[in-house]
Amino acid sequence: MMTNEQRMLSPKRVLASAMVGAVLALGAGCSSTPSRETTGQYFHDAAITSKIKTGILKDQALQGFQIKVDTYRGHVLLSGFVNRASQVRQAMRIARETPGVVSVRNDLVVKSMTSGG
Repeated sequence: MMTNEQRMLSPKRVLASAMVGAVLALGAGCSSTPSRETTGQYFHDAAITSKIKTGILKDQALQGFQIKVDTYRGHVLLSGFVNRASQVRQAMRIARETPGVVSVRNDLVVKSMTSGG
């Protein structure tokens, strides 16, 4: 039979258990799941997005257009409005040529130059 002293947890044992729990929690928080990115993936995607946006801003044919760039695990989504199909192709080219890009999805819309219904 255990004595009261044996039933009590020593401070060292409590601390060790807490540390193991913290390490497991941190490891689970850093793991990648299908719907979540790791911190490293997030920063990698942010760098890709930044490079594409910079390329679009530097391109004279695309200046002044609100082209949104989203990146998730290297997969890029372009969305927004442009005036011509050639501008869609140019934005796609900039995105595809950016290092780290796995694929590019085009959701850019060419605005109609005529009004009417």
